[in-house]
Amino acid sequence: MKTENEKVTHPLKADEVKQNDIMAFVYYAKVDKASPDVLHVRNIDDGMDFRVEGKKLIERGFSADQYEETVKVSKTRAAEILISSYNVPLTVCFEKLDGEERVLRGRLVRPEPLLGRSMVEDLDIDDSHRQRLVDHRTIRYLIVEGVKYEVK
Repeated sequence: MKTENEKVTHPLKADEVKQNDIMAFVYYAKVDKASPDVLHVRNIDDGMDFRVEGKKLIERGFSADQYEETVKVSKTRAAEILISSYNVPLTVCFEKLDGEERVLRGRLVRPEPLLGRSMVEDLDIDDSHRQRLVDHRTIRYLIVEGVKYEVK
Protein backbone atom coordinates (compact mmCIF):
# COMPACT_ATOMS: atom_id res chain seq x y z
CA MET A 1 0.00 0.00 0.00
CA LYS A 2 1.36 3.41 -0.97
CA THR A 3 1.48 6.37 1.38
CA GLU A 4 -0.04 9.74 0.54
CA ASN A 5 3.36 11.39 -0.14
CA GLU A 6 4.76 8.54 -2.23
CA LYS A 7 4.82 9.21 -5.98
CA VAL A 8 2.64 6.77 -7.90
CA THR A 9 3.76 5.57 -11.34
CA HIS A 10 2.46 2.96 -13.74
CA PRO A 11 4.13 1.65 -16.90
CA LEU A 12 2.63 2.67 -20.23
CA LYS A 13 0.54 0.00 -21.96
CA ALA A 14 1.66 -0.04 -25.60
CA ASP A 15 -1.61 -1.50 -26.87
CA GLU A 16 -3.55 1.44 -25.38
CA VAL A 17 -1.55 4.18 -27.15
CA LYS A 18 -3.71 5.89 -29.75
CA GLN A 19 -3.48 8.62 -32.34
CA ASN A 20 -3.08 12.14 -30.87
CA ASP A 21 -1.70 10.93 -27.52
CA ILE A 22 1.08 13.21 -26.30
CA MET A 23 4.18 11.34 -25.19
CA ALA A 24 7.84 11.85 -24.29
CA PHE A 25 10.74 9.45 -24.73
CA VAL A 26 13.92 9.97 -22.74
CA TYR A 27 16.70 7.44 -23.22
CA TYR A 28 20.36 7.58 -22.29
CA ALA A 29 22.31 5.50 -24.77
CA LYS A 30 25.87 4.66 -25.73
CA VAL A 31 26.59 4.79 -29.47
CA ASP A 32 27.82 1.48 -30.89
CA LYS A 33 27.94 2.55 -34.54
CA ALA A 34 27.42 5.97 -36.10
CA SER A 35 26.70 7.46 -39.51
CA PRO A 36 25.28 10.93 -40.24
CA ASP A 37 21.74 9.56 -40.67
CA VAL A 38 21.60 6.48 -38.39
CA LEU A 39 22.91 5.71 -34.92
CA HIS A 40 23.02 2.16 -33.58
CA VAL A 41 22.85 2.58 -29.81
CA ARG A 42 22.48 0.61 -26.58
CA ASN A 43 20.19 1.83 -23.81
CA ILE A 44 22.39 2.49 -20.77
CA ASP A 45 19.68 1.57 -18.27
CA ASP A 46 18.48 -1.77 -19.63
CA GLY A 47 20.99 -2.74 -22.35
CA MET A 48 18.36 -2.83 -25.11
CA ASP A 49 19.68 -2.07 -28.62
CA PHE A 50 17.82 0.38 -30.84
CA ARG A 51 18.38 2.76 -33.75
CA VAL A 52 17.96 6.49 -34.05
CA GLU A 53 17.16 7.30 -37.67
CA GLY A 54 17.20 10.68 -39.37
CA LYS A 55 19.71 13.51 -39.20
CA LYS A 56 17.18 15.97 -37.75
CA LEU A 57 16.27 13.58 -34.93
CA ILE A 58 19.94 12.90 -34.17
CA GLU A 59 20.70 16.64 -34.08
CA ARG A 60 17.98 17.15 -31.45
CA GLY A 61 19.86 14.87 -29.06
CA PHE A 62 22.35 15.82 -26.37
CA SER A 63 25.90 14.57 -25.92
CA ALA A 64 28.17 14.33 -22.91
CA ASP A 65 31.15 14.47 -25.28
CA GLN A 66 30.49 16.93 -28.12
CA TYR A 67 31.01 20.66 -27.73
CA GLU A 68 31.27 23.60 -30.13
CA GLU A 69 32.85 26.23 -27.89
CA THR A 70 34.91 26.60 -24.74
CA VAL A 71 34.04 29.20 -22.11
CA LYS A 72 36.19 30.18 -19.11
CA VAL A 73 34.12 30.37 -15.90
CA SER A 74 34.61 30.70 -12.15
CA LYS A 75 34.24 27.70 -9.84
CA THR A 76 30.96 29.17 -8.63
CA ARG A 77 29.58 29.45 -12.16
CA ALA A 78 30.70 25.89 -13.01
CA ALA A 79 28.84 24.63 -9.93
CA GLU A 80 25.73 26.62 -10.88
CA ILE A 81 25.77 25.08 -14.36
CA LEU A 82 26.22 21.57 -12.94
CA ILE A 83 23.34 21.83 -10.45
CA SER A 84 21.00 23.14 -13.14
CA SER A 85 21.83 20.40 -15.68
CA TYR A 86 18.82 18.13 -15.24
CA ASN A 87 17.85 15.63 -17.92
CA VAL A 88 20.96 16.10 -20.07
CA PRO A 89 24.11 14.00 -20.32
CA LEU A 90 27.26 15.74 -19.14
CA THR A 91 30.96 15.28 -18.59
CA VAL A 92 32.56 16.66 -15.45
CA CYS A 93 36.25 16.62 -14.58
CA PHE A 94 36.95 17.06 -10.88
CA GLU A 95 39.47 16.17 -8.22
CA LYS A 96 38.74 13.15 -6.02
CA LEU A 97 39.40 13.09 -2.25
CA ASP A 98 42.82 11.52 -2.88
CA GLY A 99 43.75 14.40 -5.22
CA GLU A 100 43.46 12.28 -8.35
CA GLU A 101 41.72 13.80 -11.38
CA ARG A 102 38.49 12.04 -12.39
CA VAL A 103 36.51 12.44 -15.62
CA LEU A 104 32.92 11.29 -15.24
CA ARG A 105 30.34 11.03 -18.04
CA GLY A 106 26.90 10.92 -16.55
CA ARG A 107 23.70 12.60 -15.48
CA LEU A 108 22.83 14.73 -12.48
CA VAL A 109 20.89 12.81 -9.84
CA ARG A 110 20.67 15.27 -6.96
CA PRO A 111 22.36 18.61 -6.36
CA GLU A 112 23.36 19.59 -2.85
CA PRO A 113 24.23 23.28 -3.16
CA LEU A 114 24.52 23.85 0.60
CA LEU A 115 27.11 21.09 0.97
CA GLY A 116 28.86 22.02 -2.26
CA ARG A 117 28.48 18.55 -3.75
CA SER A 118 26.20 16.90 -6.26
CA MET A 119 25.28 13.25 -6.77
CA VAL A 120 26.04 12.30 -10.37
CA GLU A 121 25.39 8.91 -11.95
CA ASP A 122 28.44 7.55 -13.80
CA LEU A 123 27.03 6.20 -17.07
CA ASP A 124 30.28 4.41 -18.01
CA ILE A 125 29.79 1.91 -15.17
CA ASP A 126 27.51 -1.05 -15.89
CA ASP A 127 26.58 -2.05 -12.34
CA SER A 128 24.06 -0.60 -9.91
CA HIS A 129 26.71 1.22 -7.83
CA ARG A 130 27.37 4.07 -10.22
CA GLN A 131 26.46 7.14 -8.17
CA ARG A 132 29.36 9.45 -7.31
CA LEU A 133 29.68 12.68 -5.34
CA VAL A 134 31.19 15.58 -7.24
CA ASP A 135 32.66 18.30 -5.02
CA HIS A 136 31.83 21.66 -6.64
CA ARG A 137 35.05 23.21 -5.32
CA THR A 138 37.23 20.80 -7.32
CA ILE A 139 35.54 21.02 -10.74
CA ARG A 140 38.13 21.58 -13.48
CA TYR A 141 35.77 21.49 -16.45
CA LEU A 142 32.24 20.61 -17.41
CA ILE A 143 30.78 19.71 -20.83
CA VAL A 144 27.04 20.20 -21.14
CA GLU A 145 24.67 21.12 -23.99
CA GLY A 146 27.46 21.70 -26.51
CA VAL A 147 29.69 23.93 -24.36
CA LYS A 148 32.88 23.10 -22.46
CA TYR A 149 33.14 25.23 -19.33
CA GLU A 150 36.74 25.44 -18.07
CA VAL A 151 37.36 26.73 -14.55
CA LYS A 152 39.80 29.67 -14.57
